[in-house]
Amino acid sequence: MIDITFGQAWEYGGPLMWVLAGFSVFGLAVVLYLWIAQARWIFLPSALKRLHAAKDWVAEGGRIAARANAAVDWLADIAAIAPLVGLLGTVLGMFKAFGGIASDVSAGAKPVVLAQGVSQAIVTTIFGLVVAIPALVMYAFFRRRAAKRIAELEESAEDLVNGAKDEVQG
Repeated sequence: MIDITFGQAWEYGGPLMWVLAGFSVFGLAVVLYLWIAQARWIFLPSALKRLHAAKDWVAEGGRIAARANAAVDWLADIAAIAPLVGLLGTVLGMFKAFGGIASDVSAGAKPVVLAQGVSQAIVTTIFGLVVAIPALVMYAFFRRRAAKRIAELEESAEDLVNGAKDEVQG
């Protein structure tokens, strides 16, 4: 097996590696944001405060839930787009490989030309998956966590409503 360094892989991948790196950094930023924003000690007090100040609790609760889920959807988008960027690298690499062979027909098909194009194809595909798979795992985790926080919010809001009814009746 031939060992390849990260720098060589980056070079083989070409400019699409920067796009994949951007997705990776953005995905990490979203994960860090969600880790903090969905923490019970941050999410529930903030959401309850917004509910308490709202005129229509049901509508505000819906907005809070939609906002919590919308942030999580960024991870699903990254998980869907990154492999497509990798696939684009695959297509461009194959185009480069076969274009190099076609332009050098008189000298015969050189394996080096073909190997360079295939290397780009493989590297971008691998990096696309390396970005997408963790993003999809984190999407599943934070989607469930958002659903849990929303359920906790509903329960807390119900307790507030029942407590207010008890005070009025008592």
